[in-house]
Amino acid sequence: MRRLLERAYEGAGYLAGAFIVLIVVMVLAQIVGRWFGVIIPSTEDFSGYFLAAATFFALASTYRRGGHIRVSLLVRHLSGPWVRLGWLFAITVFLVVSAYGAWYTTWLVIESWQFGELSQGYIPVPIWIPQTAMAAGMILLLVALVDDFILVCRGGTPGFSVHEQGQG
Repeated sequence: MRRLLERAYEGAGYLAGAFIVLIVVMVLAQIVGRWFGVIIPSTEDFSGYFLAAATFFALASTYRRGGHIRVSLLVRHLSGPWVRLGWLFAITVFLVVSAYGAWYTTWLVIESWQFGELSQGYIPVPIWIPQTAMAAGMILLLVALVDDFILVCRGGTPGFSVHEQGQG
C-alpha cells in the first residue's frame, strides 16, 4: 500500500509538471501564431484551467516532499511525547481544512455537471472538466494527510519530515 500511495503522490506531481509544460506550449503557440496573423482561440481560458490543474495536482506531492509551510519550527522545540502530539495537532488541523476543501470542490464539480455549466470563452468547455482536477488534487492531498496521521499515530515520522531530514 505504501508503494502505491507514494506512486500516486509522485504521479500527481508529474501530472502537475505536464500541465505546466502544456501552458508553455500554448503560450508559445499563441506567440508564434501572432507572428503569422493567426490567433488561437481560448488560449487564456485553457492556460487558466491548466494552471489550476497544475496547482491542485501538485499539492500532495509538494506536501510529501516537505514543500508546504508547516509548524516544524514549533515542533522541533518539543521533546518526548509532545513531539508526536505536536505533529498530530498540526496534521489534524491541516486535515480538517483539506477535508473541507475536498468536500466543497467535489460538490462544485457535481453541481457544475448537474447544471451543465459551460465556460464563456470562444470554445465552450463544460466547467466540471477543469474543476475535476481541483477536486482530484484536494482528495489526493487529503489522502496524504490521512496517511501521515496514521503514520504518526503508529509512532512513525510524517512523510514530509523524512524528506525534510534528507532521508527520502
